[in-house]
Amino acid sequence: MAVLEWGTLVVCGTVLLLRVPDAVRGRNRTVFGILLLATLCSLLAVSGPYEAIDSVLGGWNLTHLILRFLVFATVLLVGLRVMRGLASARGYRLIAGRPGRWALGVCCAAVAVIFFLMDTRGSSAGLESLSVGGGRNAVLAPFYAAAGRSYPAFVSLILAAPLLAAVRSQLPRLVRAASLVTLLGALAVVVSIPASFAPPEWALGQHVINYSAVLGYVLGLALFWFSGLNDSKSGNAHATLNKNSE
Repeated sequence: MAVLEWGTLVVCGTVLLLRVPDAVRGRNRTVFGILLLATLCSLLAVSGPYEAIDSVLGGWNLTHLILRFLVFATVLLVGLRVMRGLASARGYRLIAGRPGRWALGVCCAAVAVIFFLMDTRGSSAGLESLSVGGGRNAVLAPFYAAAGRSYPAFVSLILAAPLLAAVRSQLPRLVRAASLVTLLGALAVVVSIPASFAPPEWALGQHVINYSAVLGYVLGLALFWFSGLNDSKSGNAHATLNKNSE
């Protein structure tokens, strides 16, 4: 489990550092912000930093609630950026418009309500110790996990069709590879909802799915960026898409 946590953090941090020079030059700071949020989320998913921060906040696992909202913000920005990069006006409207705002509001409310219905005393990364104690927490924990993945799944479902179209298109190979990796991350997010209700014996599988989703999105963004650099150097006519997706 620790390997997944630290491995994901290292990948996110590495991609973030690679983006620093472009961000300093003022090039596509939105993507840098996305990667910064993703790295912060990955840091808060590691037991040591999580418990240290949560102890400062009183040891009520408020850090986990904050983490959920940070994930929502990250996925929102990813969705908007990818939809712009793939020129999907309909997808962009679904995420940024009324359907997206309603989905975000309902999901935030659901996460907050379920969180405060649980007894969250005692810092525990992933709230793992809370769900094994039986009683109300054991019943509510899977619903809290599913609620925390509901908005990312909403965005991921919207992303799926444009990403699949890009994979099957005649765009440059690196763009298609980026679309495929991002699509795999999106599918992992969707699968994570039913996986939230899996028995405790499947905990490792749940973690693999969750971290695969994070890595899919982060590595997908990195590949989009590399494709932009490659096309900029070669003067490829497809560079407009890639620049929008840096």
